[in-house]
Amino acid sequence: MPEEKQAGDEQLIKTIDKGMGSRMHIRLSRFHDRDYLDIRNFYETEDGEWKPTRKGIAIPVELYGELISALKEAEPLIKALPPTKKEEG
Repeated sequence: MPEEKQAGDEQLIKTIDKGMGSRMHIRLSRFHDRDYLDIRNFYETEDGEWKPTRKGIAIPVELYGELISALKEAEPLIKALPPTKKEEG
């Protein structure tokens, strides 16, 4: 049986490096008795600690299916974009 999540609990799912002391954390968290998929930017402090920024979004898990559907709809549009300079070089 899965462990009961308490307010403030979070589970890190994935970290994506954005370069230049910045990364994105995808986490499952609980706030006010509700579960969220939290996608948030983090920055690295001078002492090497990672801290969250205000930039991010907390999506109620009930909307996960709609989010995935929308991301799948965006995929062909993203693939049709011209390459960026970073992708070219």
